[in-house]
Amino acid sequence: MAKLDPPRPDTRRIRTEIRDDLGGRRILIVEPSGDLPNTLNNLAGGAVTIARFSSLTADLLMTTAPEVVLSPLMTTDHDILDLAKRLEELGFQGALRAFCPPLPNARVILTEVRQIWPEGDFDILEVHPRPD
Repeated sequence: MAKLDPPRPDTRRIRTEIRDDLGGRRILIVEPSGDLPNTLNNLAGGAVTIARFSSLTADLLMTTAPEVVLSPLMTTDHDILDLAKRLEELGFQGALRAFCPPLPNARVILTEVRQIWPEGDFDILEVHPRPD
């Protein structure tokens, strides 16, 4: 019997859905960049902590108790695969969200992260550029 792939999550999110996904939650933002979605401004009811990838430890996760870790898909010193590996090693049980401009094929990255962190809650928040 052929093994079926799990249903692909909808990675084509719009700005308001980012707010719905993250609003009211404890968020750890790893290596925020200038591309940090403006929709994260004024999130109601949540707590936001910002950290460098190099400072991501079990103690930091225990102290901040994030429900969601948010990071750019790629930075100058790590990418989302490195972050997923680190979170898996640290036993993180929350959600991991990468943000980036729209991708031609997000499924490739979703598959790679699931190979590294099969039990993890991972998705990509594709942030569309603002219309001029």
